[in-house]
Amino acid sequence: MPSKQNQPAKFWDRLFAPSSCLAVITTVDSQGRPNAASFGTCTRVNHKPVYIAFTTSMNKDTAKNVLATGEFTVNLPPLDQAILEKVRICGLPFAPGVSEFDKSGFTAIPAVVLQPPRIVECNRHFECKVEWTKEWADGRLMVCGELVAASVDVDCVDEEGYLIWERARSAHYCGGPYGGEFVAAYEVM
Repeated sequence: MPSKQNQPAKFWDRLFAPSSCLAVITTVDSQGRPNAASFGTCTRVNHKPVYIAFTTSMNKDTAKNVLATGEFTVNLPPLDQAILEKVRICGLPFAPGVSEFDKSGFTAIPAVVLQPPRIVECNRHFECKVEWTKEWADGRLMVCGELVAASVDVDCVDEEGYLIWERARSAHYCGGPYGGEFVAAYEVM
């Protein structure tokens, strides 16, 4: 299992790069059961303090859990075929209470501060307290959370908290019009 390193607040902003990434967001329901859902766009929307935002459908477990608990953890997967297959599985429409961890094979580990677990196979984790939500656009929920803890695989950052791009291997989801493909977001020009 990769060794995780907690990051001090002064490094949080540089760790969430690029500013919009493919993500697996974990939440827990009111009974403490974890949920994992994949999101093609999860965005850092403020630098100091760091805030992260995403949108989801109001009828999804993620929306219900965020509204019930006020917490979520953003897990950023690398561009790795086996891990991206697990990300795809987390995007399937399972019934409430079905464990995406069991279905996908992702491994949950406790969060540092909040309840929603981190995912071992993802190399960066961002624990967020909900700052605000907004219902909009025909059943969508916009969620914005303040980052309260961050962790990273030890080999993915240097001693100043900057990503080592070729190790973090950030991924982006291209979306349906592109056949649901993933692309690298770690090549520096």
